[in-house]
Amino acid sequence: MDKKLYRSHDDKILAGVCGGLAEYFGVDSTLVRLGFILIVALGGSGALLYLLLWLIMPKDANAPAVLNEERVKEFANEIKDKAQELKASVKKEHEHQAHHKVCCGGRRGSFWGWILLIIGVIFLAGNLMPHWFMRQLWSLWPLIFVIGGILLIVGAHKKDNK
Repeated sequence: MDKKLYRSHDDKILAGVCGGLAEYFGVDSTLVRLGFILIVALGGSGALLYLLLWLIMPKDANAPAVLNEERVKEFANEIKDKAQELKASVKKEHEHQAHHKVCCGGRRGSFWGWILLIIGVIFLAGNLMPHWFMRQLWSLWPLIFVIGGILLIVGAHKKDNK
C-alpha cells in the first residue's frame, strides 16, 4: 500500500486538510469536517489540531512536510488569501442584500421547516431517551447554531459558485 497523507487540492474549504484526511482514509470529507467541528464544540482542541495539520501536511504527495520559516510564511499567505476571499464574499453579500431580500421569500418555508424539524427531533428524543442522557444533550445546544451556520455558509458559497 503506497498511500501518502497530503492536503487535498480538489476537496478543500480552507486548506484541504479534511479533504486530504478523507481521501487517505477513504471516507466522505463532510464526515471528517463534522468530526473536527464536534471536537471543537465538545471542548477539544480541534482548531489547534487543524492548524497543526495545515502546517505539517504537504500540499501534494511530493512536497516535503517540514516546518520551517518558508512553510510558516506560506501558511500566513494562505490565511491572508482566505481572509481576502472572505472579505470579498462578505462585501458581495452586502452589495446584493436588496436582491436577496426579494428572492429569498421562498426560502422562508425551508427555514421554518428546519426549525420545526429540529424542535420535533428534540421533543421526540426527550420522549425516547433516558432523562440523564437528555441532560447531557442540552449542554450541547450551541452545536445547533454551529451546524446551522456551517450549512448557511456552505449553501451561500455553492449558490455563489453557480
